[in-house]
Amino acid sequence: MDHAREDVDAAIAEAIGSSRMSPKRVVTFGEASLRLATSDNERLERATTLSLSVSGPELNMAVATASLGVEVSWVSVLPGSPLGRRILRDAKANGVDVQHVQMLESGDGRAGLQFVEPGPEPRPTSVHYDVAGSPVSRLRAGTFDWASILDGASAFYVSGNTLGISAGARSEAMEAVRTARQLGVLVAFDLAYRSDSWSEGQARQAFVRIIHDVDVLFASRGSLRTFFGFEGSYESVLHQAIEKLGVAAVTVNRRRFKGSRRLTLESMAMGKSELLASSDRRDIEVVDSFGASDAYAAGFLDGYLENPLGLSRAVSLGAAAAALKCTMPGEFLCASRDEIEALVPD
Repeated sequence: MDHAREDVDAAIAEAIGSSRMSPKRVVTFGEASLRLATSDNERLERATTLSLSVSGPELNMAVATASLGVEVSWVSVLPGSPLGRRILRDAKANGVDVQHVQMLESGDGRAGLQFVEPGPEPRPTSVHYDVAGSPVSRLRAGTFDWASILDGASAFYVSGNTLGISAGARSEAMEAVRTARQLGVLVAFDLAYRSDSWSEGQARQAFVRIIHDVDVLFASRGSLRTFFGFEGSYESVLHQAIEKLGVAAVTVNRRRFKGSRRLTLESMAMGKSELLASSDRRDIEVVDSFGASDAYAAGFLDGYLENPLGLSRAVSLGAAAAALKCTMPGEFLCASRDEIEALVPD
């Protein structure tokens, strides 16, 4: 029996319990970039105008968390340039605490870019990344004082995308997770993978390392199969994740696209009781589905922190946030708590 793990789990349960009596605070760590998208379904190769917005998995999640009225801090490094300041300004404007974001000297580093070409059926939406040399990719171990940053936090959230940026970013994320465990802060991890960042083998090695310190796992059925070998139905892979990975809760989204503009969304989760919790299936008219999984993570984590045993509430809150995000352009959720709650079944 892993008594050290049991002690940390007990500390986390106590922290979650106390969070119901005091304001929650979530901390995220990751990279953000500028998103340049074509208009009117134009191809990139002949576009004359591009709409500019900000994106990044953890920052998307932080913005959605702030929409729910939860205190949230985003940790990152940005270039001291107009583009870096634009990213910082957008984070602030959306209610995210950025006191732990480090700004480099002017001219040092560059903001990452992503070019998005929306495509109606039968042409798929495509994304082209230009992020080499970004500040987060150049991180060195020990850049952040995680004990200070995580002091008093309810949860720490990071995604596999951040682990794939570079060895330095991966080391910093791992240190944040270890510190969170030591402080009794709940660790939430999104098992996300971008093949243009690193290989499957490299990702698998990192995911196997980090999973032992994860409490809440966000995943897809495909990623659980690819990185941990879990096969079967949605309910089956959730059972396997609980039994074999040792996480306290795991949650997945089941998305059925009907062309490029409509989808049916259903969310599922399982905890230590191994009882399946699921949201209602919802038909969604899609404007932009990017950032929906990050909004889901924000809603689910908020519900989970309120009551770890109330997974039905957590999946419904997450699904509502994800559905609303799909109805708006860009990757940031723009909605009030009341608008999100209005989509949650009684």
